[in-house]
Amino acid sequence: MRNNVKQIHFLANRDQIINYTLAPIRANRARLRDRGFEIKIFYKPSDACLDCDILCLISKPTYKLTGDKSPIFQDGGPIIELLKKARSTADTIIWMDDSDSSSVTHFELLPYIDLYLKKQLLVNNDLYRKPFYGGRIFTDYYSNEFGIEDDEPFIQFYPLQEEAEHKLRVSWNIGLGDMFSAFSLKNYAQRFVPDIVPVNYSVNTTNPENERTIDAFLRTSANLSRKTIAFHRQEIIRRLNLYFEKHVNRTGMVGDAIYKSASNNLSCLPEKGGHLAMKTYRDIMAHTRIVPSPFGWGELGVRDYEAFIFGGLLLKPDMSHMKTWPDIFIPDETYKSIQWGFDDLEFVVEEMLENSTERLRIAKNGQEAYMDSISQAGMEKFCDWFTSQIDTPS
Repeated sequence: MRNNVKQIHFLANRDQIINYTLAPIRANRARLRDRGFEIKIFYKPSDACLDCDILCLISKPTYKLTGDKSPIFQDGGPIIELLKKARSTADTIIWMDDSDSSSVTHFELLPYIDLYLKKQLLVNNDLYRKPFYGGRIFTDYYSNEFGIEDDEPFIQFYPLQEEAEHKLRVSWNIGLGDMFSAFSLKNYAQRFVPDIVPVNYSVNTTNPENERTIDAFLRTSANLSRKTIAFHRQEIIRRLNLYFEKHVNRTGMVGDAIYKSASNNLSCLPEKGGHLAMKTYRDIMAHTRIVPSPFGWGELGVRDYEAFIFGGLLLKPDMSHMKTWPDIFIPDETYKSIQWGFDDLEFVVEEMLENSTERLRIAKNGQEAYMDSISQAGMEKFCDWFTSQIDTPS
């Protein structure tokens, strides 16, 4: 410990997702200082970066900065050589796995580090001992159940060794970033001048009880490069379109398809698909009852938190296979889940539209849980969580 204050260094870059990861660290520097931790963020693996009490290597920036593109990192390669070098100067080395899904890992690094923190973890550690087709538990499901095959095999797999399980812990998810400003110029500025444009947790939410004229709204990219991932989004879009074609009095927007009832012109919906301005997108969200949010490269995304902010009911594939923090995703309490195979999609959508009392209850709970996580009390909880997770195993 240097001068009775522990020096925590982060190796990062200016990437959007990394900005979400660092947001609560930047916002709580003073609180962490009061707890005895001095935070510094570095953008190069310099000697100064590696000389600290606790070194937090965020995975994606570390790959890029070292140029190591190996699917499995090898002894003698740039990543492991960096870890070996850091061992002589850093008291504790933490690998912060910032990959999107709960399943993609680099457990071959466990012998070289003290802790492995990941923002989403599988509940059952035994699942980390077998490979998943496509690298993710849900892509494996779509391969097995629907026969979807990727053009290129996913070969990044190293099993979790039982003797190293104690090093595996949950960090925190992107929801502690500035979700309201995601994809905006403000977000871009936060990435490059974070001291001038700090993260802002003062979010003006939309009351779930406000008048809502749009039944469901989903705009998402679906032509992803890996077929087992793209299938999930393409299939939820296809089935939602079938739902609207069957229920002609329902209103909404799915992809570029717009559904308006004869009795409601819905001025907030555009006349045709295509690019939506940020103001239009937010206006639609604020008038939407159900916000479907499919998986992408991982389970969680910005849309999940936008649903909370704008007061819609978050509709997601079941996430009981994973754990994350803040743990605000509770089925039938803060979000409504559907089966991965979509068999209950139509039933659940119709049920939630018919039962407005239940829909509003869940939407309110979700919004309250999210707002609590980014409140001042939530920031205190974050600092408690962070400092408890970086305690090295005895």
